[in-house]
Amino acid sequence: MKEDASGRRQRAVMATDAEWERIGRAAAASGMDLSRFVIHRALDRDPIPAEVLRRAVREMLVLSRLEERRLRGAGAGEAWEDACDAVDEWIEREGMLDRLTDPGAANRWKAMGPAGEDAP
Repeated sequence: MKEDASGRRQRAVMATDAEWERIGRAAAASGMDLSRFVIHRALDRDPIPAEVLRRAVREMLVLSRLEERRLRGAGAGEAWEDACDAVDEWIEREGMLDRLTDPGAANRWKAMGPAGEDAP
């Protein structure tokens, strides 16, 4: 069996064509090559405890509400709406929630321009 410089060897995985295409699209979207993506999803997928997730969502929503009030109070309600539209478009493009938590999600968000367009 052939081995690369890092000691990795080629392995075989059984999958339908549809499953393999989905895996390939998910790997491409995450910015990882297919092999690294499969290994990452199989080995590094520690679930976030429900209480940690609940607290993080709560704090994010509190901060969001405070920022919206601050911007609207400063007469910048349109800026708030623009930011919300950009986030909505990004979430729509990401599709399923599991894509929002994969390693490439933050990079895809950062790659978006200020108006929700892909950065050049």
